[in-house]
Amino acid sequence: MRPAAVAAVALKEWRHLRRDPTSLALLFLMPAMLLALFGYAIRLDIREAPLGVLVESPDGAARALVADFDASAAFRVARHYRSRAALGAALARGEVWAGLVVPAGYARALVRGRARVQLLLDGTDANTARLLRNYAELVVQRHAEARGVAPPLALADRLWFNQARESRYAIVPGVITLVMAVVGTLMTALAITREREQGSLALLRASPLRRGELLAGKLVPYFVIGIADVALAAAAAVWVFDVPLRGSPAALMAVSALFLLVVMLQGTLISLQAPNQVMASQMATVTSFLPAFLLSGFIFAIENMPAAIRALTYVVPARYHVALSKAIFLKGAGPLLLWADVVALGAVAAAFGVAVWRRAARLGLLP
Repeated sequence: MRPAAVAAVALKEWRHLRRDPTSLALLFLMPAMLLALFGYAIRLDIREAPLGVLVESPDGAARALVADFDASAAFRVARHYRSRAALGAALARGEVWAGLVVPAGYARALVRGRARVQLLLDGTDANTARLLRNYAELVVQRHAEARGVAPPLALADRLWFNQARESRYAIVPGVITLVMAVVGTLMTALAITREREQGSLALLRASPLRRGELLAGKLVPYFVIGIADVALAAAAAVWVFDVPLRGSPAALMAVSALFLLVVMLQGTLISLQAPNQVMASQMATVTSFLPAFLLSGFIFAIENMPAAIRALTYVVPARYHVALSKAIFLKGAGPLLLWADVVALGAVAAAFGVAVWRRAARLGLLP
């Protein structure tokens, strides 16, 4: 091996990288982004989980128990409710992760050593529910020891939406989101760059297409394929993985179609920006897979992330589809119940649509 020849090739490659600032930026930004996301966003413990409280007979003993929950690092009393129905509705909407029910006559039962409190848990994430149950048990045990209760105060838990405590019930709907995000973005990210590399983009510019027809024609086939993928994934979730679909299949397809439109517009924007297909595929993977996996609530709870990372999740489209998908599958909720997530997805779609329109106009793709 000749060192001079190796040095010449290395110098050539370095000059090529200097002429391609996008690739050079990815080489430096990717490790930094991974370190920041994995270091700050991923937390396997629970901090300040929102807790709904129902005290059926307010007294000093009940208030002391609620105060102990609020003082713990794992829980944060988000709101007090007046009925079990209201607390259950809050769990269904995702406003609270758990509900603490202090029954009537709690103070008298505590004196007799027969006190029991109930913990209602949102089972759409079985692992989080299991951690919350353990934290609650520790709070109750310490509270009982501090008050000298013997036998110890009992905690009865009830898991909602996932009585079987199966972790796949939460994972499979999230995987559907992950697959849609990656496939939808990657499919359309190569659409315009492929035409540019093949030299046919100039022919399309000269064709008698009306305003926007080129972009619409590019997106329609991928949209049809994406909807078919969603239908197959949902069928596999129900019939292969035994995940219950308690909500409407039409509602699931509707919100999935909106999410698919978002990721396809994101991929189209990448396609209009990237100089070649290799760069387009890299940009699609970085901007779709990583945020969908780490910042959507698919695996790691968003509320456990630092404030800066939580703010970043609001621009991640997968965040909203994960919430909608889990709610439709496990809670039987409709899009109207989680209207804020639907509106947020629509807003992201509009923002991407405007960006794609402006970029395409600059490139002369909108005559």
